[in-house]
Amino acid sequence: MTKTTRQFALLLAGVLLLSALVGCKKKEEEKQSGIILDYATQGVIETHDPNALQKAYDEAVEKAREGMIALTYRNDASSEDGQTFNCYIGNSTSNSDDLFIAIYADSACTDELFRGQLLRPGTAYETVTLNRKLDEGVHTVYVPHTLIRVVDGQQAIVGQTIVTMDFHVDSDS
Repeated sequence: MTKTTRQFALLLAGVLLLSALVGCKKKEEEKQSGIILDYATQGVIETHDPNALQKAYDEAVEKAREGMIALTYRNDASSEDGQTFNCYIGNSTSNSDDLFIAIYADSACTDELFRGQLLRPGTAYETVTLNRKLDEGVHTVYVPHTLIRVVDGQQAIVGQTIVTMDFHVDSDS
């Protein structure tokens, strides 16, 4: 074996040993904290302290709730004139932030039909008047729901989702 090969083999062995020692230290720290989360590699959660597991779960649920939007709307809206629609699009009382909605004729959200005002939690649109009339028939529209939070005097988007609704225009009603 050449000198360079031996040096490389020793260096590789040292790196592997150091990696194993760091891994053992991390496992020991996890054991001392009362919870071991090996689910990413082994599909196992081991805990010696049920309170630590509950705390980890509660923190995960709270993080998941940030940015979630509770939606309150009916899938259908109706109109006789093609411009003013009876509908229900609201900001749920479950949300703590204001909600902004707009309505678009296309999935790319470039053909705007309606731009709303901020809705406080618990308020809703029961009618909307579009920027232009829709022809008779059923139109699938795209309705982005955007949660807005005021932070230090600045508005910030904290969550957004887009739903579709069917707008029915029937002039014979």
